Amino acid sequence: MHNTNNLHEAADDAKDQVVAAMENVKARAAASAEEAGRAARKTLHNVQDATEEALRDAASRAKSMQSEIAVYLHEQAINTLILAVITGLLMSLVLLFLRSRRK
Repeated sequence: MHNTNNLHEAADDAKDQVVAAMENVKARAAASAEEAGRAARKTLHNVQDATEEALRDAASRAKSMQSEIAVYLHEQAINTLILAVITGLLMSLVLLFLRSRRK
């Protein structure tokens, strides 16, 4: 009977050790999963911040280029008008000169 009690105690001790080991593994797995979740959320947050910053930068560059293009076209329009007026005056002078020589 004493032998049977020893075997039952040994089996109970082994069972308790297995249960404790399983709980330890379960706790470690939960901690690892929580750490992985935190790391994933941090990475996602960093990527989202970088994306938003890149979008703001692109929008800023687009507005800057738009204003530069508007200024360039405005300046070119004035230069084109000035060139057309000068060309018209020169053509008028040439025609006047040719007409006066014809008479």
